[in-house]
Amino acid sequence: MSKSLSVGLKNPLGSKLSKLLSPLVLALSTLVVTAGCGSGNMQQTTYPTSGIVKLDGKPVKGALVVFHPVDKTNFKWQEVPQGTTDDQGKFSLFTYASNDGAPAGEYMVGIALMGETDDEGGDQVKQEKAAMKIPAQYADSKTSGLKATLEKKENSLAPFELSSR
Repeated sequence: MSKSLSVGLKNPLGSKLSKLLSPLVLALSTLVVTAGCGSGNMQQTTYPTSGIVKLDGKPVKGALVVFHPVDKTNFKWQEVPQGTTDDQGKFSLFTYASNDGAPAGEYMVGIALMGETDDEGGDQVKQEKAAMKIPAQYADSKTSGLKATLEKKENSLAPFELSSR
């Protein structure tokens, strides 16, 4: 007949310390697991969006075009799609990265002319005598009367036709 030896293993930390650490280990494990299960990427899907800005029928260079979402529910970082017009008045929107576009949805649009800074790189804005002047009402998306609907596809918007009158 063979005898079996049973060896009793004792908890080296002791039963009191073990009881205190068990909930902490469980809590940390749960935290690590749930952190990995989160949404992770808070960026919305964007769709390439471009358009043109004209003032009295002429293209506007250097205008900042800002799209304010009507429904901000999905804009977790309060991001605001925007773009700047080139020499032909054309702009491409970006939200998270250059030319990435904007999320689909309804927007109120604000447009303001951005002046060039002086040659020294200072904050003084050059004023040209013949420079276009966009009326102030267009700068605020609430007073501009400009709206856009972006779809879940590439968007080429109708020109924003502004009037200086």
